[in-house]
Amino acid sequence: MKKKPYIGITGFMSPEEVSDTLKGINFQKANRLLMVGVLASSKSLKGITNKWPGRYPSISEMENIFLDNENCLNLVHFNTKEPENLLSQLLEVTDYSGENFNGFQLNIAWPSVRVLEAYKKFYEKKCIVLQIGGDAFNEVSHSPQKLADKVHREYADLIDYVLLDPSDGTGKPFDPIIAKNYLEALGAKRNNFGLGVAGGLSPTTLNLVEPLVKDFPELCIDAEGRLRTIEDELDVQIAIDYVQKSLKLFSV
Repeated sequence: MKKKPYIGITGFMSPEEVSDTLKGINFQKANRLLMVGVLASSKSLKGITNKWPGRYPSISEMENIFLDNENCLNLVHFNTKEPENLLSQLLEVTDYSGENFNGFQLNIAWPSVRVLEAYKKFYEKKCIVLQIGGDAFNEVSHSPQKLADKVHREYADLIDYVLLDPSDGTGKPFDPIIAKNYLEALGAKRNNFGLGVAGGLSPTTLNLVEPLVKDFPELCIDAEGRLRTIEDELDVQIAIDYVQKSLKLFSV
């Protein structure tokens, strides 16, 4: 059974940011979740400061950020420079992330299927979002059919969502026409995973999503770079505006 679609915000650094964002949103009539994205990496696990210190909390703080709220999908967005250690890293992050942690978005180009199978043996019910970033698109020669075939052949039974994110969190807008080609290819076969897009989203760029809503009413979306201040802190008011406008867009 497919998971509920979500509206995502990535880069939360404190529980207050999450609670303040939730206060500004009415989820009573929305058949959607707020995806609370917390960034972590192999550097985080070693206590090394990331090049984006305003987006990566210390590993010991992650469990405090995730709230016990039925409207939240609490995910760690994980990337690594040591893919050979991915399983032990996922298990370690899981231990740090607390009881409200729901799973991972893997910001890794085509993570090892064997690792995902092994992780699922430990945590069968944890959610997995397969992020398709720049390197992953390159590896399938930017072919929607090759990408869809690879996802269905290797990952379909292991993941809950596929997120198309050519921007890799940089805020570069995605192309809705190109995105539609990938979404159609992924959706051509019966599947139990949800579909999502990201790249340059904010309260003022939801026009990128609008052409996709009719054909993909359960589409998930995620935003990061354009919800932040000049100091690279999450702007909660912009985040609330983005979620409110997104909910309205998908309710039409």
